[in-house]
Amino acid sequence: MWTDLEREVIRCIKCGACQSVCPVFRELGAESSVARGKIKLIKAAIRGDLDSRSANFGELLSRCLLCGACQESCPSGVNFHDLLTRARIQLAEEKGLPLLTRLVLRLGLRNRRLFEVALNFGSIGQWLMFRHAPEGAGMLPRLPMGLDMRRLVAPVSNQSFRSRHPETIEVTNPKRKVAFFTGCMINHLYPETGESVLKLLRRNRVSVLIPAGQHCCGAPALSNGDEATAIEMAKSAVNTFAALDVDAVVTACGSCGAMLRKQFPELLRNFPKYFEKSQILARKTIDFTELLADIGLSGELTKLNRNVTYHDSCHLVRIQGVKDQPRQLLGSIPGVTLSEMQQPGRCCGGAGSFSLQHYELSRKIVQQKLNDIVATNADTVVAGCPMCVMHIRDGVHQNGLTTRVLHTADLIAEAYDD
Repeated sequence: MWTDLEREVIRCIKCGACQSVCPVFRELGAESSVARGKIKLIKAAIRGDLDSRSANFGELLSRCLLCGACQESCPSGVNFHDLLTRARIQLAEEKGLPLLTRLVLRLGLRNRRLFEVALNFGSIGQWLMFRHAPEGAGMLPRLPMGLDMRRLVAPVSNQSFRSRHPETIEVTNPKRKVAFFTGCMINHLYPETGESVLKLLRRNRVSVLIPAGQHCCGAPALSNGDEATAIEMAKSAVNTFAALDVDAVVTACGSCGAMLRKQFPELLRNFPKYFEKSQILARKTIDFTELLADIGLSGELTKLNRNVTYHDSCHLVRIQGVKDQPRQLLGSIPGVTLSEMQQPGRCCGGAGSFSLQHYELSRKIVQQKLNDIVATNADTVVAGCPMCVMHIRDGVHQNGLTTRVLHTADLIAEAYDD
């Protein structure tokens, strides 16, 4: 019920602090694009002054990155991330999800085996619709297909990361034993990043479990208002990971880590059998940079001679609180100069399905990020979330820049010369 959201809505004091930090408002300048305006819309729906089933209402609610910048700056402590997520859930329950979204989320994500098979076929058939980008950083559409002709995307790997490795990878005299929650993008689009994470863990004497039965974290479903599918994903993950005899569950994706640490207990609060497991999993989950910063990088590192700038992925820095550890690790690599952006925490505009629904808007948002990157004179930009890597790479491609865009794990792994 919309009335269930009223308790959070009334906390907004209409000060407008969110306007100064909202990337969407910066581009559109419309009150409906900022948190305060969306809260007014939700309040109107609660009172019955606005038809929540109208197409315009849903469109306006979709224009949010869920980056958390407004929440971070709100003097009243409005939990806008949770408020908007619950509003989208309510809207999906009233109107239903669009057919394509429903098929992808409920038919694809809920069935792990079907999901895997579909991506395996996709890795074969993608060459009919996409071509290699000239610089080899990804693929570009051959024909208009609902994607902008110039958009750079990552190819689906013909061999997923998890299929390359046994479930148990032991090291001699381990410092820690962890389980690796790979997430969908690393498993299927960026397996090389998974290899980098695994290399770093092994070289620093960490034994690794890679459960074959793991699945999506459910973030795409939750951000689109499909709470039922997100709950199924959460149940699957806690069943797979919570009981493992490991020191930690490691992630290398800001959004996956945020789901495991923060969202799973909320999603499973009404399921006592799973709620306790979700709390156990939340306490165990850490980003791989937290683990490596804690145990320290061991062995001799190769001098890289790079000027690097670091992008704070929204869900990694704001929801998980991981800020210093990646910088500590990057700064420990010989020859690496860390040049900070003016606003390293500014959202890049990727935000999962947001950049699919609102690509032109997301392009404008990433342009602000690129301006910050260029101002540092860095030759390499590093991020801790695969979606950020893909979206910033697209922005680099659109602007004809030569800046390398890497996941944090990939750059650190380069310092371990084999």
